[in-house]
Amino acid sequence: MAYLLPVWKDAHMNLRAISLIALPVIALLTLPGCGPGGEGVSQSDTAAVIVRRGNGEDPGTLDPARAEGVHAFNVIDDLYEGLLTRDAAGNIIAGVAESWTVSDDGLVYRFRLRDDARWSNGVAVGASHFVAGIQRALTPETGSTYASLLYPIENAQAVAEGSKPVTALGVTAEDEQSLVIRLQDPAPYLPSLLTMSIAFPFLDDGLGEQGRFSDPARFVGNGPFLLAEWEPGSHVRLRKNPLFREAGEVAIDEVVYYPVSEPIAEVNMYRAGELDITFGVPGSHVAQLRETHASELRIAPYLALYYLAFDLSEAPLDNLSLRQALSMAIDREALVRLLGRGEQPAYGLVPDGLNNYSPARLDWMSLPAVERLAEARALYAAAGFSGDRALQITLLYDAGDFHETIALAVSEMWRENLGIDVRLDKREWQYFLATRNDRAGWQVMRFAWTGDFDHPATFADIFRSTSAQNLPGYASERYDQLLAEAEATVVADEQMRLYAAAEAVLLEDAPIVPLYFYVSKHLVAPAISGYESNVFDRHPSRYLKKQ
Repeated sequence: MAYLLPVWKDAHMNLRAISLIALPVIALLTLPGCGPGGEGVSQSDTAAVIVRRGNGEDPGTLDPARAEGVHAFNVIDDLYEGLLTRDAAGNIIAGVAESWTVSDDGLVYRFRLRDDARWSNGVAVGASHFVAGIQRALTPETGSTYASLLYPIENAQAVAEGSKPVTALGVTAEDEQSLVIRLQDPAPYLPSLLTMSIAFPFLDDGLGEQGRFSDPARFVGNGPFLLAEWEPGSHVRLRKNPLFREAGEVAIDEVVYYPVSEPIAEVNMYRAGELDITFGVPGSHVAQLRETHASELRIAPYLALYYLAFDLSEAPLDNLSLRQALSMAIDREALVRLLGRGEQPAYGLVPDGLNNYSPARLDWMSLPAVERLAEARALYAAAGFSGDRALQITLLYDAGDFHETIALAVSEMWRENLGIDVRLDKREWQYFLATRNDRAGWQVMRFAWTGDFDHPATFADIFRSTSAQNLPGYASERYDQLLAEAEATVVADEQMRLYAAAEAVLLEDAPIVPLYFYVSKHLVAPAISGYESNVFDRHPSRYLKKQ
């Protein structure tokens, strides 16, 4: 689940997707009336320990198989527990599975489930529930956009495409405490996938799906918290699950998520004591917050890429020279200086820092600016455009955080450096999401992707020709073949070499313009402990404490 970074979390998700909105650089002003005014707070127990968290936007859905963005995943991580999970620092640890083994060829994983794991209705969590959850995620009728993440599992792609029944899937329960997962090819990152909602268990209550993930009266989960209230546009309130296997170690009684899409409003809520943890921090305020809230400002490396996707299905962006010119004409260093939040210019698909991986980079990244711009103009002319025949193009982006600032900066660079006529099209997040798969509705789209595991596949796989997350519709036999070869090898160094070769092919074909790699940014109240920064930017509420 590479998280799709949405709205302003700089997804993703979208994203994972991610978002940045246009903000004027202004002083922090406390805006009256921007707080929750007590909404979402339990009235039954005023002594309850309550953590209030910003969440950027509404979750959209709390269905683990259908959730798409980080706004949903944040909440779902509190409601469910997978076979494996992550600790506060982002490390993979045992979840419902107390232990597991891997065959020598890397193709068979065996999990031993705990006997004390319970659903919130008292039913024991069994291996058959994980079989049901993974089968449901891959069933075409479910329509999961993240089903392709499970394709390493034997017959998973065939099941998702409807050519084989779910019973052919390589996930079986030998008994309720023993689960076996068989893979098509070695996938050393499978444990990371199993911490994600796409692999969470499913308990069929026989009443159909209407309301089962949104109505607190029907909701059944196996995580540390339960759904207590959901008022779209206002808040999602969770309460502690007394049947969670480690309920005694959960120090929080309630968690309230607020969908505050305006970054400045969220900071003001935090300053007013109405939030304990923010979803993010507006870039225009980072410098000031470093002075005024230094101990509360948490900035850390983040496994996420912000990029522009081209519609490759029709002219003019089916022209490789034009796409390369557009990429070269963007000054990434100037963009990150504009943001001023520690982001790193991106000249590749995969961020630095992945274990045992040397990522590919655009071969022109070290060219002096003058030479780079001259090459961009030559490519633009080779594509058939000039001052007399300027390219007209539309850039689609979503409202929130710095997205408009980025869109304005990119469009100005294209105008100044190449003479392009750029039209900007801003959409609200949900309309933006609905548009992404309709390429007739856009030419260039801003997007972002958050990696889910410490492996280049978390970025490379989204641009397979068969991936539901492949925004530009990129289809390269060479790219797909390199990924297939990488998956088939169990030699770690050779596998990493093949992924780097695939990344180089994608960069040469330019279906996207990588702009920058993210950092996470949050404000965390002094009363909160147990919050640890990690590259996944995942912070389950079960580890938090509040004085």
